[in-house]
Amino acid sequence: MCDLKPHVLRYWEQEFTQLKPTTRRGNRRYYQQADILLIRKIRELLYFEGFTIQGAKGKLSDRKFIKDTTSKEAIEKAQAELPLAGDIISSSTTNSSSDLGNFKAQLSDILKTLK
Repeated sequence: MCDLKPHVLRYWEQEFTQLKPTTRRGNRRYYQQADILLIRKIRELLYFEGFTIQGAKGKLSDRKFIKDTTSKEAIEKAQAELPLAGDIISSSTTNSSSDLGNFKAQLSDILKTLK
């Protein structure tokens, strides 16, 4: 869901004290919605905004930043970017030919831009 390898998540759990997934029998980790949002925000800070781990820790310790990140609008935006399994199943039953046509049109626009 977050496009990360398990060893990266384990390392981040050690480094970022805010990231505490629920563990159950067999030491299996279960990530709640808030955990996933936090992981995606950490990934964004480290991989796309160029923060170091120490810099990302500092940014995540800022209460205003966390409040903005976990606001209702931010959660809705994150959910729209990352559909849940039920959403994927229901959307696959809709008219897939129109979706395919839309996708082809978007790819065509991208190709024109690149040329």
